[in-house]
Amino acid sequence: MKAVRILHRIFAFLIIPVLGYLLGATIFNHFWNKVETEDLSEASHIIVATSCDRHGPVTLRGFGYVYECRATVTNKGNGNVVTATTRGFLNPELIGKEVAGTGFRRGELYPERPYAGWGVVLLLPFGVLWFYLYIAVAWRLLPERRKSRRKPVRYQRPDSPAEPDRTVRVFGGQRRAWLFFVFLLGCVGTFVYSSSAFEGDTLATGAAIASWAVVALVIASVVWRAVRGPMVAISPEGLEWRGAKLSWAEIQDVRLTRRRVLIVQPRNGDAVRVGGFGTEQATRIHVAMGHFSQATYAREITPRSP
Repeated sequence: MKAVRILHRIFAFLIIPVLGYLLGATIFNHFWNKVETEDLSEASHIIVATSCDRHGPVTLRGFGYVYECRATVTNKGNGNVVTATTRGFLNPELIGKEVAGTGFRRGELYPERPYAGWGVVLLLPFGVLWFYLYIAVAWRLLPERRKSRRKPVRYQRPDSPAEPDRTVRVFGGQRRAWLFFVFLLGCVGTFVYSSSAFEGDTLATGAAIASWAVVALVIASVVWRAVRGPMVAISPEGLEWRGAKLSWAEIQDVRLTRRRVLIVQPRNGDAVRVGGFGTEQATRIHVAMGHFSQATYAREITPRSP
């Protein structure tokens, strides 16, 4: 267990922040490095790449290759031509093509960036979602607050219960923050590598196929859990789960285990296991059984460490 906890800490406090930075940088720089090659009428400088060197596939600018290119820069105002080295916005596909530039600032050559705003717009929601993921994973590792703990008390049916007149349906499945993390990773992979796939770049093609496969598998998993995942309906008439329905007269006893699995023992036949459920879902089942159950019901209490 100590090894698992150490790996959990490494994942939460090292891998997730680093991946978050790299994915955010990938999204931002994908749009930041889009340049104008069609309309050069308002450009003050014309940039033409002559050669490029490839760096990557992982850099401080995110995932994907970054190119350092030599280029000639023509000042449209006075006709001066200079040679400069750029990094990021030029690539081998632009060698020999004219790119709109805005000039030099602090010794760096800047192009026109018509899509830079999209990078900021998409980076903000990504940052919010990634921060939520980080909190969901790291929250369990934070030091517990010292509070006075009350002893667990079993649910007791009130003398004059105000029973709800509707069926309580509880759908199973625990929240999986890592699944959301894998889905985001797959989406970014499809976003970065799809445009270069099947064009002779083996790495980009493999990464694009793998990314699309990850996205498809996550979506299929969510749909499968929604359609075929554990479900229980508790009503004054009895219990219902996928594929079966029993009245209270047909049920001998019901038990909710420590692992939040509902075990139904019919009067005739073998016991049926329904679940597992999350903590909140188990609480809903526990309360609904207290209101509706006409069979023997018990919930196993998880022992607390002293």
